[in-house]
Amino acid sequence: MDKDNLLTARIEDGIVLSAKTQYPHFIGFLNEHEQALALQYLSRKKGVCYSTFGGYPDSERKLLAITDNYAVAEEYAYPIGAICFVYDSRYQLTHRDFLGTMMALGIKRESIGDILVTDGMAIAFVKEEIKDYVIRQIQKIGRTGVTLSEWNSSMPLPVTKHFEEHTYTVASARLDSIVSAIVPLSREKSAVLIRQGMVFVNGLEVRNVSHNIKGKDIISVRGKGKFMVEAFSGMTRKGRLKIDIKKYR
Repeated sequence: MDKDNLLTARIEDGIVLSAKTQYPHFIGFLNEHEQALALQYLSRKKGVCYSTFGGYPDSERKLLAITDNYAVAEEYAYPIGAICFVYDSRYQLTHRDFLGTMMALGIKRESIGDILVTDGMAIAFVKEEIKDYVIRQIQKIGRTGVTLSEWNSSMPLPVTKHFEEHTYTVASARLDSIVSAIVPLSREKSAVLIRQGMVFVNGLEVRNVSHNIKGKDIISVRGKGKFMVEAFSGMTRKGRLKIDIKKYR
């Protein structure tokens, strides 16, 4: 069973369990593709309610809550804990360093949400059930000593999302036209990437080169980067579309 089919099977199990227990069933943390697949699948299920949350607004990895009534899980009900790591800011630690250390403890990737890293501090969102275990077990990330504590939600989160802003002109809002501009590649080579399943829109694979892109869509091109279509900002005198793009760094 491939990963997508395994996820839909887990969703079906979650629907059954939620109905039996009369309590939300949680799955995840899910990545962007898994979230898109899950929400697409659940949108076809009558009488099933669902929501997602990752511990803070605009989180990337999120838990999926499934319920059998319209009392969708509130944010406070999600079993999410947050851990604050403090260390000497002279040492440059990365997301990979924190993730690798936690997974070396035998923790599965789906139990770990976003990890926000800045100079001298990181905040990791994890399933509540493993929070205390992580705090007890980790004293170092690599060779760097760290102090761990439960994150106080009154503390500001590190700002970790950075973008490069660009404006392009394209012939149309077709996917191949926009990929050609943002990567950049020829229209023909962009079409090849799309047909090979290398391009995702809002987390879902799209192989249709003429797929119409809308404002706020997120386009990921495997090996090339991730881009948000911020807005279509008008037309040029020659009748080409102007698009404002944010490229994730």
